[in-house]
Amino acid sequence: MKKKMTIAPYRNQIICTGLAVLIAILFMTIGFWKTVLLVALTGIGYFIGKTQDENRSISSILATIQAFFER
Repeated sequence: MKKKMTIAPYRNQIICTGLAVLIAILFMTIGFWKTVLLVALTGIGYFIGKTQDENRSISSILATIQAFFER
């Protein structure tokens, strides 16, 4: 019986390589600063969505951010 190969051990490598290719294509097509803005806004959107899913309040998020910068 043939053993079926899975991609599970290489999952993170495949995802990171795909993201790197996507960012490289964005750099070449729309430019550096537009790509940086796009990545930043996507990160902010992810962060807001994650906090909404976890039912965290804005004040607790701001307290966490403030504590991080006060170190």
